[in-house]
Amino acid sequence: MRFGIHMPQKGGFARNVKRAAEIGCQTLQVFVGNPTSWNPPLPKPEELVQRGELLKEYSIFPLIVHTPYLVNLAAAKEEFYHKSRLLFRQTLQNARNLGSPYVVLHAGSHGGRGYKEGMELFISTLKEEMEDWPSSGIELLLENTAGGGTSLGGTFISIGNILKALGEEAPLGVCLDTAHAWAAGYDLSTGEGLKKAMDELIEHIGLECVKVIHANDSGTLRGSHRDRHAHLGEGYIGDEGFKELFRYPWSEELPVILETPEIGSKWDVVNLSKLRLYAGDARDA
Repeated sequence: MRFGIHMPQKGGFARNVKRAAEIGCQTLQVFVGNPTSWNPPLPKPEELVQRGELLKEYSIFPLIVHTPYLVNLAAAKEEFYHKSRLLFRQTLQNARNLGSPYVVLHAGSHGGRGYKEGMELFISTLKEEMEDWPSSGIELLLENTAGGGTSLGGTFISIGNILKALGEEAPLGVCLDTAHAWAAGYDLSTGEGLKKAMDELIEHIGLECVKVIHANDSGTLRGSHRDRHAHLGEGYIGDEGFKELFRYPWSEELPVILETPEIGSKWDVVNLSKLRLYAGDARDA
């Protein structure tokens, strides 16, 4: 498995890539620009070439792009919905220009229109967007959410339903976020609980569809529907839960990304070390 972090933006791309390589990152996830802005940057071609060469130099791959937080393809308000579609397209274009094979997307929120209606809009929107996909080399990864309220995609069943509705030929995969799964009600802290959760994932999604894992402990109670990430082993999921998770037959090239607190600090080294420990214990089991 390839371990990495969600790369901070402060300090610039080159500086952060160099630091990531120095602490042992093999893959990275990034936002292209401000994740809370409707206007993503359009990097110059020469800058993109330099970024690609830098990643090759340090053998960091794949580069994963996360859509801005504002994107909601199930939004109830027309203006918000259309702005989300435009920002989504711009993010895909930036990902293609950066040479990224994966773009991570949350299913969004129905905003009060109703779960069924929100899910139908999300699915129909993706169908339309895929007609003008910027590159056959980009795969969209649906990330499970903490659920609750008007949120979509909080269960593995709901994510699986989206995949089935769009068909096997659709350029879709899944990003499994452990903290979100815990907050949505899945018990990942024990062998028994994790098996139950993974049985559901395998049945409705399939292990082979999980293309990225966001490895985050949780600072909130299970089923709280609150998205509060914690350092590995310092939250409610705990060391044992992650050891059990890595015992599953994941692909050797599967990117595992940390989105733990204080990214860009000494905590990155601590959390990366724990990832390697969990994976090592799993191989020895």
